[in-house]
Amino acid sequence: MKLKLFLLFLFFSFLGVLYNINQTNHEYYSVLLEEKMERIVYGSSAPRGRILDRNGKVLVDNQGVINIAYHKPVDSTLKEELKIASLLEPYVKSFSLTTTNLKNYYLATHNNGRDLITDEEWQKWEERKLTNEDISALKWERITEEMITYDESEQKRIYLFSLMNDGYAYEDKILLSNVSDEELARVMALNIPSLKSVITASRTYPYGETLKSIFGTIGSIPKEEVTSFIQNGYALNDTVGTSGIEKQYENLLRGKKAKYFINSDNTLTLLEEEEVGSDVVLNIDIDVQLELEKILKEEMSLAHKKTSAKYFKEAYAMVGDPKSGGILAMSGIRLNDQGEFSDITITAFTSSYAMGSVVKGASNTVGYMTGAIEVGKKVLDSCVKLYSQPSKCSYKKLGYVDDITALKTSSNYYQFLTAIKSTGQTYKYNMTFNVSEENFKTYRDVFSSYGLGNKTEIDYPNEQTGMRGTKVAGDLLLNFAIGQYDTYTPISLLQYINTISNYGNRYALRLKKEDYNVFLNQVGLDASYYDRITEGMYQVFHGGTASSYVKKNLNAVGKTGTAETFYDSDHDGVVDKEVINSTLVYYFPRESPTYSVAIIAPYLTDTPSYSYPFTKNVSLKISNYLTF
Repeated sequence: MKLKLFLLFLFFSFLGVLYNINQTNHEYYSVLLEEKMERIVYGSSAPRGRILDRNGKVLVDNQGVINIAYHKPVDSTLKEELKIASLLEPYVKSFSLTTTNLKNYYLATHNNGRDLITDEEWQKWEERKLTNEDISALKWERITEEMITYDESEQKRIYLFSLMNDGYAYEDKILLSNVSDEELARVMALNIPSLKSVITASRTYPYGETLKSIFGTIGSIPKEEVTSFIQNGYALNDTVGTSGIEKQYENLLRGKKAKYFINSDNTLTLLEEEEVGSDVVLNIDIDVQLELEKILKEEMSLAHKKTSAKYFKEAYAMVGDPKSGGILAMSGIRLNDQGEFSDITITAFTSSYAMGSVVKGASNTVGYMTGAIEVGKKVLDSCVKLYSQPSKCSYKKLGYVDDITALKTSSNYYQFLTAIKSTGQTYKYNMTFNVSEENFKTYRDVFSSYGLGNKTEIDYPNEQTGMRGTKVAGDLLLNFAIGQYDTYTPISLLQYINTISNYGNRYALRLKKEDYNVFLNQVGLDASYYDRITEGMYQVFHGGTASSYVKKNLNAVGKTGTAETFYDSDHDGVVDKEVINSTLVYYFPRESPTYSVAIIAPYLTDTPSYSYPFTKNVSLKISNYLTF
């Protein structure tokens, strides 16, 4: 019986291996088989597709680069390769060598290190008391630092020699990259049959540094991803997208490599021509992008002149299509103390900040869903005083407010009462306000359904979700309700306002232009409540806290925000200065949303009584440009 079970186990194990080879990893083993057979090989990576903006303007292109390549003849000798290295050495502009390169060169030029082994050790090797591996290890150990110390000219020759002998014999080895026409002519004049010119494509950026970090980089296959790439038909020496859009859309941008047959003399016969990769069209409008960058830099320079803005170092702004989730423009700018700008757009996916009152549309949603908000009921704006806690108030006395005017005037008091009621309790002066994880979860679940504290599912690698507070306390739940506890990424703020414009339908943000929307979830709030949220956020721009931020005839809907936070002023790892973040989100027009805008100015001021009107000025300029 045991023997039968054992045989049955072996049979199913064999079936599993067979399925793995023929189905799961079929492509992987096919590539390995071709490499072992060494009759069919592929050329270097074909030119990648371009990256275009929504109007067809080229954002990332290819530029031909002339290289000098070496193709090893079947009858090549060490002497010939050393001569070629010596002739090409003057053209080497930069190089790097490893200890392995240096030791291999030493062995190649010193009779394979035979003199490093004693006669007694060779005798033991003949008697099979030492293996080939033992002999190799002894040679390697006995090559001293002094033995592999060379001058710069010799190092360049070693570098070229190492390149000639790297990889498979049938492969073209690039010895000199990006050579000039004059250098090419001089090398070709040497009449060395094993050298030839090879043109490869390098990436060019017509708009300079603009969005370059978002486009990403190309390079060698990362070590941790080798298996995955090999399984998808790549060779180890292929160039691939290693970050950003280049990585996200590698399957489209990659070209199809030329296919060759290896002849008996190590030469190649072309079987299939290479094909350029597919172009990727983005939602980005480069004209809007450039204008947005210009506006941010102008306003940051002006703000930086104010003493209250001494900790204001970075800002973000984004323009989107609220209906599709498309990103029309996105910019992150850092300004150093020397007045120099640098692009930090990529951190819009990873950095996070307390966003302040812009989140109150989501907070009202919690109130409607839990029954904590009684539609239209007015309360007199005041302060909340909890036991053993200082009073919490709105920024000024706002008179009577309801669910609409609380958004218009940005009443903190109204949100405090709502948060308390959402837990099933009623506010009383100096009350003990006990809360649970579940009370925080109620808020976080709703915020997450808007994209706040959640991934926007944008088509970009390594998106983060912000930071969640870990403490559970009543006063912190009140802070949460006004956007001053959890932190959110700049990019998530754009999805949040998009979701409000779509009456609770959340769509993934998109850099690549598509003919469809990626639906993520529905907030689950009745349209009648969204009527009230949008009315309150419409009034923000019509008599409310953002009355002069956008022209009235654009019928904008949105929310301003300020958040009290802290800044590490001396970079010692301890936050020591109270500062204020300024934020703004909106879409327009109300009837048929065409544009959405998010602006984030972290640490804009350290003086609550005065702040440079950064978000206002950026808003006016970009909205005017969009509707010009």
